[in-house]
Amino acid sequence: MRKKFLSLALAAALCLSMAVPAVATSPPSELEAAAAYVRERGIMVGDQNGNLNLDTGLNRAQLAVILTRLSDETGDMGRNAEYYRTVCPFTDVPEWAMPYTGYCAEKKLMSGYGNRTFGPSDPVTPAAACTVLLRYLGCPDSQWNYSTACGKAMELGLLPADAAVGSSISRGNIAILLYRALNGGDPASPLGVGTGYLANGKPVTEENVLELLRQLEQDWPHGTVWGTHNTPETHKNEVPSTAANRIMDVYWVSEYYGCSGYASMVSSLIFGDKSNPGRRVDDLTQIRPGDILFRVRNDTGSIWHVVIALESPNEIGAFHYTDGNHGGIVRWPDRERLYGRDNLDCYGTEDRTYHLEAWTRYPETVPFTGSSVNAWPTGTAGS
Repeated sequence: MRKKFLSLALAAALCLSMAVPAVATSPPSELEAAAAYVRERGIMVGDQNGNLNLDTGLNRAQLAVILTRLSDETGDMGRNAEYYRTVCPFTDVPEWAMPYTGYCAEKKLMSGYGNRTFGPSDPVTPAAACTVLLRYLGCPDSQWNYSTACGKAMELGLLPADAAVGSSISRGNIAILLYRALNGGDPASPLGVGTGYLANGKPVTEENVLELLRQLEQDWPHGTVWGTHNTPETHKNEVPSTAANRIMDVYWVSEYYGCSGYASMVSSLIFGDKSNPGRRVDDLTQIRPGDILFRVRNDTGSIWHVVIALESPNEIGAFHYTDGNHGGIVRWPDRERLYGRDNLDCYGTEDRTYHLEAWTRYPETVPFTGSSVNAWPTGTAGS
């Protein structure tokens, strides 16, 4: 009788469970989503049991490991671990961490305290975490420093406000910081860093690109010495330029030296290091500020010069540009006197010496507006 009663009760319970509609599961929290994101991409892998220990802190050696995994898209570290071990400049780093700290030091992602010390066991502070991530993203140094790194990260929607306090940052907040940085910032924030956003956190628009170009003219004014690897004591590009370099690789030109190095630097300082990947512009009348332009020889296919457009072509196909290494200097349009614009007619027929090829880093979701025609200020509106 007891068995029969239990069987009937179990059957009733099963029927009841099937009759009640399933309760919808709650969407994952941002912490859960961030943890899944960094785990799936191998950026944070956890302990020997796979536990990410999101409530605990991490030390500087562990941060070096995370940054190496984050930035080493080509597998360079795996192939050349011994090289990075030998170039590690720090004397207080354990053997296992030397390749990672060597990699981060060479890529200028992390630095030590001086006297060849790194402090591998020191806890990572919120300021340190924000500093290395802003550096990784290529956020211009002129906009922040170590003491303001947390504020800049919060402004860009990268750092939760409560993560900025305390002497150390948790692994969970590191995961959120990485998750937001690689996905355009906090969805609740109008700013972000990632595809669709510029290096200063503003959305990709022609006017916002022009704002950055005008700032770059102040940072790198006309006449600034810019040379090649054959010219001692001249500048070369030291700005992380992953997306720009992929464009340069199409033409077998350098991302570091000469006119292409300057164009890579300007492109990264506007659109960021890895966000906003480049794509070819087929219609040259739709060139926009910040686009990379290649002057290609028609007889050999070699590159003669690389420049950055400052505005869209006007009604006669004329537009301003900036370039580096022409005459060994950076050049901008003359704001006092007429500076001759380039003109699409110079490249339009087969009998020309050069043709023009253009690449943009505006996302396809950002339509061409033509609002930047004649946008660059000079002494006259002449062409």
